[in-house]
Amino acid sequence: MKKSLVFISFLLVGLLTFSGCASEKKNSENTTGKETMKAALITATGGLGDRSFNDSAHEGFKRAKEELGVEIKVIEPQSTADYLQSLKLAANADYDLIMVVGNDWDDALNTVVPNYPDKKFAAVNVKSEADNLAVAQFADHEGSFVVGALASLMSESGTVGFIGGMDVPGINRFAVGFEEGAKYANPDIKVIPTYVGSFADPSKGKEFAIQLIGEGSDIIFQAAGKSGEGLFEALKENDGVYGIGVDQDQDYIVEGKVLTSMIKNVGNAAYDFIKQAKEGTFTSGVKVYGLAEEGVGMSEMKYTKDIIPADVLEKVEAIRQEVIDGKVKVTDVFDK
Repeated sequence: MKKSLVFISFLLVGLLTFSGCASEKKNSENTTGKETMKAALITATGGLGDRSFNDSAHEGFKRAKEELGVEIKVIEPQSTADYLQSLKLAANADYDLIMVVGNDWDDALNTVVPNYPDKKFAAVNVKSEADNLAVAQFADHEGSFVVGALASLMSESGTVGFIGGMDVPGINRFAVGFEEGAKYANPDIKVIPTYVGSFADPSKGKEFAIQLIGEGSDIIFQAAGKSGEGLFEALKENDGVYGIGVDQDQDYIVEGKVLTSMIKNVGNAAYDFIKQAKEGTFTSGVKVYGLAEEGVGMSEMKYTKDIIPADVLEKVEAIRQEVIDGKVKVTDVFDK
């Protein structure tokens, strides 16, 4: 509780300062008829430095700053308990667009967004709906299906593992897609799913990775935010085991030991939302970013492609195309 109170205090000071500066700038810019757009990014727990979806969204915001001249602010809640207050304070500040990252924002969005009809909000993989809320719906299940197929075809032990941050629908999309893809490529594969219970606990993530290795998993896919860093530490200490990264290209983290990464281009969506808000083309509703739209996909496997047989790569590409063509339907837990 003390940490949350301290976080909110610092957040309030920061937002008031930013808002005050923005007001001064707006007054001066009104004389020239121009205003600088202001956008706020509120991360999921784990914050920046997760080398995952938070960092990816931040890349989109930085790109908007450089290419569009947008003023940006990043807010990093310490826990989900801070979500509601973070969003309220941001909504009361002088931002033209507020974007939240993470699939656990529905409660806060449903509470705050309807009360600020003149503000523009954006989110990723949430179920919330509002006239002023745009949602980027990444087909995590599709991308996970493809890397699951690769894991299955490359596994020598016949067992692969999954590490999720939380046992929630947004993460279960990865888990279900991964398992379905693995079993589509090899019906006899064993898939072991686990959940850390946090997106910000690398030590616990490592413990889960070691446990999966002990149970025979020789390829492990993580969708756990900063907790997923623990998998990479475990890879350094265990021969014959490979990992699969998530959200960004994480292949470089342990060169030659991260088989591939299931990339989710959150940064592209973030940039798109800001650009649309700036140009007056922002619209509410859901925009799908799937395999067909290149919203999700595999990394180029820069450090591992030479150890993957050509026939395996061909099979995986064929499976990817089957999903795009609709010949294979991957379960989306969001539809349940």
